[in-house]
Amino acid sequence: MSSGSTYEAEPSDRRVTDLEVIPVAHREPALRNSWGAHSGVAARTIVRVTTADGAVGVGETYGDPKIIDALERAASLVEGMNPHARKPLELRLQDPMTYGAIDTALLDLVGKEFGEPASTLLGGKVRDEVEYSGYLFYKYEDEEPETARIAPYAVDSPETLVEEAREFVDAHGFSTLKVKGGVLEPDEELRSLELLAEEFGHDTPLRIDPNGTWSVETASRIARRVEQSDLRVQFLEDPVPTMNAHARLKRNTSLPVATNMYVVEFDQLAPAVRTDAVDVVLSDHHYWGGLTGNLRLNDVAETFDLGVGMHSNSHLGVSMAAMTHVAAAMSNLGYAPDTHYPWMADDVVADAPIEFEDGAIPVPDGPGLGVEIDESKLERLAERYEETDPLAYSDVSSMAAEYADAETDVGRSDWLPNKPRW
Repeated sequence: MSSGSTYEAEPSDRRVTDLEVIPVAHREPALRNSWGAHSGVAARTIVRVTTADGAVGVGETYGDPKIIDALERAASLVEGMNPHARKPLELRLQDPMTYGAIDTALLDLVGKEFGEPASTLLGGKVRDEVEYSGYLFYKYEDEEPETARIAPYAVDSPETLVEEAREFVDAHGFSTLKVKGGVLEPDEELRSLELLAEEFGHDTPLRIDPNGTWSVETASRIARRVEQSDLRVQFLEDPVPTMNAHARLKRNTSLPVATNMYVVEFDQLAPAVRTDAVDVVLSDHHYWGGLTGNLRLNDVAETFDLGVGMHSNSHLGVSMAAMTHVAAAMSNLGYAPDTHYPWMADDVVADAPIEFEDGAIPVPDGPGLGVEIDESKLERLAERYEETDPLAYSDVSSMAAEYADAETDVGRSDWLPNKPRW
């Protein structure tokens, strides 16, 4: 009896033969937030997978020793695998961040194999370009102002924040503006929003992210002032320090409340929905299980009528491309994603920087992520990682110590990340 067509195993030359884990360090400005300040040099990790026939895929993630060690330990599971068969790897790792970096690299690899963009592998793009927000920070003066990509001066008031915003809008065309708060007094940060509206128009979509530094009472007071104003505030992002505090705040305001601090894994979605703690979940392929994990979050959030945006941290061009592909495929993405990319003075991709057009990035139509590594840049940033002590963390438990250490470099040795602060 004939069995008809038979399954043909994946040719051995298409299986992954090598997983490289390459820590790099890039220069970034001393951006401030509720945790402290960026240190001037930040760490990332480039992940590169190669098949026997020489095909290559790349991913990018955080750069602290914890994630580097986890990726290196995952090499034995990745090497020899079929790059199309990713689910068994995810189940074996039980680590969304480690898997997320590898998932991105494998999708880049498969996209190159078939000549298809990553967004197509994710089900197809639902938008041709992805709008991003202009991500504004209070900051210290750059140590190397001559090499800064934008706004090298100190930003320590609402007025100087507006100057910074003008540079962002003029250079990149952003129409949505986000303020990283938790630095100045809450009323001063609200005044920053008011001055931004005066400068760019009261219909400008605005956001503020105090990173949990406000008490419920303070956040409620600020929210009432916003509600009584003509500001167009899309959401308050993590204004208070716990999920329970978010639920209490939501009983006091009609403003949407967003989070990327208290809903960062699938197990946290159920309590967030049950307690009505948030309105918007900010995705991030670095710790939501890669590009495929972000799609899963998109669908779960839609089921529970939650909005979806996208979180950002100090990232290079590989992540910029990955964010654009997955954002293009997320049907429930209702808010322009955040990105630190305009701040970054270094990159590892060829033809950098990736350009914004009227605040948006067209979805790359090349195979995979649509970017290629510049080997000379990669080598230079890898050497910097070995020669410096970059800011490096991948979870909240390590974040406070890293940022507090950076604060000592600017003379604030007594600084502590106590929350709520106001």
